[in-house]
Amino acid sequence: MKQGLKITESTVGTAGGAGSVYVLHLQGYLDGHTFVELERKVDTLLKAGKTRLVIELSALSYIASAGVGVFINSQHQAKSKGGTVQLVNPSASVREIFSILGLGSIFTIHDTVDQGVKAAST
Repeated sequence: MKQGLKITESTVGTAGGAGSVYVLHLQGYLDGHTFVELERKVDTLLKAGKTRLVIELSALSYIASAGVGVFINSQHQAKSKGGTVQLVNPSASVREIFSILGLGSIFTIHDTVDQGVKAAST
């Protein structure tokens, strides 16, 4: 049986400051049942002006098309507000999905959170 999605958040930089980067750590399954949780979290951050996001994916076991859609939507929304979404360290199965879908043309996929934070800060 599939598990749910767990999202934890941390901040890099001055908490809440203009240069802050918000890191979301995803664990579990991002599918048609759980994508709404991530969508709400990202919407809340963007509406609060927190537009520099890093999404860490090493503990994400599975992603469905609905989850991919959240990443693409989030990137468009963040860019429209002068921000960015950086993806970091997907598991092998998630990386394979990204490769099949050609997400490299939309996202730079970083190996470490530090690399993602650096990219989000520039």
